[in-house]
Formats: sequence, structure tokens, C-alpha cells
Amino acid sequence: MRRALQQHGIDPARITGSGRDGRITREDVDRAVAQATVTSAGDATTAQPVQMSPHDIPHDRMRLKIAENMARAVAEQPHVTAVFEADFTAVADHKAAQAAKGVKLSYTAYIVKAAAEAMAVAPAINGRWESDRIAISPTIDIGVGTALGEKGLIVPVVKDAGSLSLEEIGAKLDDLTRRARDGQLSGAEVSGGSFTISNHGVSGSLLAAPIILNQGQAAILGVGKLQKRVVVRTCDGEDAMVIRPMAYVTLTIDHRVVDGHQTNAWLTRFVELIEAWPAN
Repeated sequence: MRRALQQHGIDPARITGSGRDGRITREDVDRAVAQATVTSAGDATTAQPVQMSPHDIPHDRMRLKIAENMARAVAEQPHVTAVFEADFTAVADHKAAQAAKGVKLSYTAYIVKAAAEAMAVAPAINGRWESDRIAISPTIDIGVGTALGEKGLIVPVVKDAGSLSLEEIGAKLDDLTRRARDGQLSGAEVSGGSFTISNHGVSGSLLAAPIILNQGQAAILGVGKLQKRVVVRTCDGEDAMVIRPMAYVTLTIDHRVVDGHQTNAWLTRFVELIEAWPAN
């Protein structure tokens, strides 16, 4: 609370506390921040109170933290995005076959598994920029962006995903996602990621670029909406138009850590894994 007051130049003595014995609560601070605006006159900057509209949405702690992290990431890490396209036919077939056996898997589980395996061709994707080196994480710890509606976004982390089977990843994701939406995750479960996946297609987005990097990571994978599209494939030696479940996949990278060759090598391998998923 003290930091928020300092950042917005608000005197705590001017806030009427609504807590026990008149103490100032976090909600009191959020209201005070929402009711102040910064205006500039020459070199002088002063905080002036404004009347909130009934349609305004006061910042909560999570939104302020997200904004702070996003601004810092953009300022410190040069973002570059590459776009590929992936055919999910093989994954859809495998998913349906598993469901017939009573094993329920999400598309995200396949994406996490393929992302972990693709690290072998470009290990720096699983790294981070340090002042004296590019530090490669010893384990592949994949954060998966999970929307919480109006409450913002949280990124639970599948720890050591490279050592897990597809079924283990699926079970871990189900557990993390359920507890994330119930507000039951611990701090350790939303920290320590070395790579992040934004499956923005679940809300209808076809393409998002750039996706802001999780600060301290070298790359983030974006997966767009899975959509049936007409594509050209070679069938019996002839070109043919067929309908396939397709999605745009992007890799946004910290260009200090990763170059275009590594980015494209990683995406090429990721798409190969998705499109050649074994039947069993």
C-alpha cells in the first residue's frame, strides 16, 4: 500500500480509513488511486482529484502488477515475432482416440508437450538474458496463461515439463487450472517459469503479435484459434484442396537472447511434432 501511495503522490493523512479503528485498508488505497489523475503544467506535476464515472473500473492489485510487468518487459526486452501455421489433424485424431479409452486430454496438454520437446533444437529458447551470459534453465518449466475473467490473468507453471508424459502433463494442467480459478495456487506454483504459452485462441483470437514476454524469459509461444480451413496438400502425387483444423502459432522472442535462425528452427520443430503426432 505504501508503494502505491508513493507512486501516485497521495498523502495517507488525506484518506479516511474504513478498517477497524479507522485503519486504512488496501481498498481505501485503491479508491484513492482511482480518484486521482496526474496533470502536467510545464515541468510541474500535481495530483488532482477527479469524479469517477459509474462505468469506470478501479485498478486492483493484480491489474497494477500486470501493468508494471508489461511496461518493464517492453522497455527492457526487444520483442520480435515469427508466425507459422500448424495442422492439428494428427493431434485431433489422437485426442479422440484417447477419449474413446476414457483419457481426457486438452489441446493445451499437446502444446505443452511439443513445446518441451522442441527445446532440444534451440536450447536458448529456454534461457534468459544475464549481464555476462545467456543462462539456460536446467529444467523446462512451462507457464500457461490462464484467464480469470475480469480478475485478470494468472500463469501457473508446469514444472519440469520435459520429464513428464503427455498424460502427466494433462493431469497437471487440469489440477493447476482448476485451482487457479478457485484462487488456491501457492506462490511457488505461479513462479519460476522458464518459458510461457499463451493459448489466446480459446477466446477466439486467430493471431496476436507481439505477445508480451514474461519478464526474464527469452520467448513466449502464442497459439491462435483452431479453425477448419481449406489448405493444399499433395494426395497421390497431385495437389488437392482439403479441409484441416489449422492454427497460427507465433514465437515472440527477446532478440538479445535468440536470433531468427533459432526462432524458426524451434517453430519448425514444434510444428513437425504437432503435425506428426503418433496415432498411439
